[in-house]
Amino acid sequence: MANFISADIQKIVQLATSSDEAVEEFDRIKDQFETINSTLLDKWEGDGADAYKYEVDHILENIGGIRDVLDTLNTGVFKDIRDAYDKLDAEMDVFNRNPSQE
Repeated sequence: MANFISADIQKIVQLATSSDEAVEEFDRIKDQFETINSTLLDKWEGDGADAYKYEVDHILENIGGIRDVLDTLNTGVFKDIRDAYDKLDAEMDVFNRNPSQE
């Protein structure tokens, strides 16, 4: 009896789907953070407020957006993995049709 080889790429597909959800959640959190800070700074004046605003701006600048990171993963790394799996799947299809030949 022949042994069949298979590969499952559902985890890669799930990662791509999950990354879209993560981007949406991150954007919501970032928007809330910006709203809270804007409201606070509208009422706060002085050197403390200036120092706080400087730090918040620095944090937001460094955080950037998770979208860029996940887009890079989805269009680069995950795509390369998926392409490699698709190629392997095609090779396994040929093998599984005639497993007695190596």
